[in-house]
Amino acid sequence: MKNPVLKSLLYSGVLCLTMALRADDGMAIRTYAEGRELYLAGSYYDAAEKFEECRFYSGDPTIRANCLKAQLAAYRMCKLYYREFLLIEELLEKYPDHADCNELIAREFEIADLCLAGFREPAFWIFRWVPWLSDEDRTAEVFNAALARAPYSGFAPAARMKLAIHFDRQGDARQAIIQLREIVDKHPGSPEMKYALLALADGLFALSGRSDGDSRCINEAVELFERFCREYPDAPETEFARNRLARAKDVQAKKLFEIAEFYRKSGRSDVAERYLARLMSRYPDSETAAEAEHTLVNISADYLPGRPPQSNEARYPDIRSYSIPENAELLLISPHDAGSHFLLNVPDLKGEKVPSKQEGDEK
Repeated sequence: MKNPVLKSLLYSGVLCLTMALRADDGMAIRTYAEGRELYLAGSYYDAAEKFEECRFYSGDPTIRANCLKAQLAAYRMCKLYYREFLLIEELLEKYPDHADCNELIAREFEIADLCLAGFREPAFWIFRWVPWLSDEDRTAEVFNAALARAPYSGFAPAARMKLAIHFDRQGDARQAIIQLREIVDKHPGSPEMKYALLALADGLFALSGRSDGDSRCINEAVELFERFCREYPDAPETEFARNRLARAKDVQAKKLFEIAEFYRKSGRSDVAERYLARLMSRYPDSETAAEAEHTLVNISADYLPGRPPQSNEARYPDIRSYSIPENAELLLISPHDAGSHFLLNVPDLKGEKVPSKQEGDEK
């Protein structure tokens, strides 16, 4: 550089900038120490504010990452779990080299479980004692963030199942189905796979009754029910799956019959005949089979009726009967009908005789 004055000014600017950075680092260290004293004294919220202030005094990534760690630890002690989650996200996003990523992601799953269990963060710390001044439900947000960072982790199958149950309780069946499909597609060997497969099939079966113009939902439901019965033949839920499968095939048969009726009424009996023949071939024991065969006989001169289709027993639940045991300890006494389908407050008789009502007692 030929201009000595400009060179001197440049060196002076660099020196001042260096001194300023060092001064800020020193301020950051002092502020961090103040936050640490507050933390050890039990003033966790004030400590978190000090750690947040400390972050903005220094541009050093190590100092800023350590301040983030200290701040999220303070928020955890305050039970401000959503704020802790936000700091974890910031730490993973900006300073992954200074963080234990596995531990932090596992903590995100823990926070999601807390939100699912009913945790709602206070909207204002100063009014934290007011129960109705709380933040919104963050369950889906925290679960989705954790799953986005660890979609194939050991936590993922159970987390997706919990999220599917959460969406189902919220009345969002389509979002629940998305999570169940993720389990079936990405975690086939997990313990949740069995229940996800059955729940996904049943969810698609339920959706087919609302809007399923192209029969996509009911067709996939049939495939999944058949897969469940094939992969889990001895499971206690297999009876339910066979029942749903038979009813789903009834729906498929009904849709074929509706298409055949449309063509028949439009004067295209040849096309209607093909749909009815397909119905009789694939679903001879369906609830629509008798009406379909009657229609097919009337519009086709070549169709030869077969034997009457047998009723599909799998369509109905298997009701087992048991003899009354001689040992009174094995008896289950049902409470009085109180409009609930749960058996609550069942007394343990242990062979004792139940006292009968005396005359004049209130009925």
